[in-house]
Amino acid sequence: MMDNLNSRRFLKPLPLLSALSLFGMIALGDNAMIQNLQIQAAKGDAEAEFQLGRAYARGEGVPQDNAKAIQWYLKSANQGNAKAENNLASAYLAGSGVTRDADHAVAWYRKAAAQHAALAQFTLGQLAAHGVGLPKDNKVAASWYQQAAAQGYLQAEVELGKLYYFGADGLPQDKAAAIKWIKLAAAQGDTWSENTLGVIYETGSGLSRDPKQAAAFYEKAAMSGDAKAMANLGKLYAEGSGVEQSWPKAYAWLSISRVRGEFTAEKLMDADQTHFTPEVIEASKPIAAQYRAQIQASQSFPKS
Repeated sequence: MMDNLNSRRFLKPLPLLSALSLFGMIALGDNAMIQNLQIQAAKGDAEAEFQLGRAYARGEGVPQDNAKAIQWYLKSANQGNAKAENNLASAYLAGSGVTRDADHAVAWYRKAAAQHAALAQFTLGQLAAHGVGLPKDNKVAASWYQQAAAQGYLQAEVELGKLYYFGADGLPQDKAAAIKWIKLAAAQGDTWSENTLGVIYETGSGLSRDPKQAAAFYEKAAMSGDAKAMANLGKLYAEGSGVEQSWPKAYAWLSISRVRGEFTAEKLMDADQTHFTPEVIEASKPIAAQYRAQIQASQSFPKS
């Protein structure tokens, strides 16, 4: 068995665990629904077994009980239910209701992936990329990501974009491939991809230089709360590149970015401090307030 289940922070909280939320929640105390699931599950209905396992895993309508969740997931998975296979794999990887076991996790992920479960395919890519349960191999990771991305799975598109954009051991940098996946992810509203497309258009690295396109992509990401994009957009306003030059707008974006911890914003503000007069700073305040309101509204109603 491959060691080090805690290897780095390769999955944030594992998106596989969030798969539990893909299906309707059972209200606490909804005895009728639980009883119906129990009846159908007792008859061997694979979907009911899965949903009952999920109910125990989340404590929806029943007391939370990971061990019982595993029992029902296993029954459902043994009948080939891909969702149960994926969640059982997740449990083995996290040690939730069972002893942590990367080999078992990989085996169940493979079963779900064979049924075109994009989440399982993506997760196998993550495991291969970080050498958890599988030998570390970026080519294998990319292959799994591509299977998930072919189904429109956003995070797989993002990971492919990063792999090809930066390059990795065993997988050379490929700007054309990176741009393909970054564009697809940006079209789904991923802020890293939007900001990176902005960088590509600003620098002309892989695409024809286009400051207006750069500004447009920076703004999309910035309005969704990406601090790097805010700093990059502030820089364009300071330069008048792709947008009409405006020191108040530049300061507004850089100040919001700095508050969010982006160190490049601080550097840019220091570099242009002679232009950021008290009058400019005062003029930037209502602009920054408007931007913050727009960002908050965007985050309250995420991109579809």
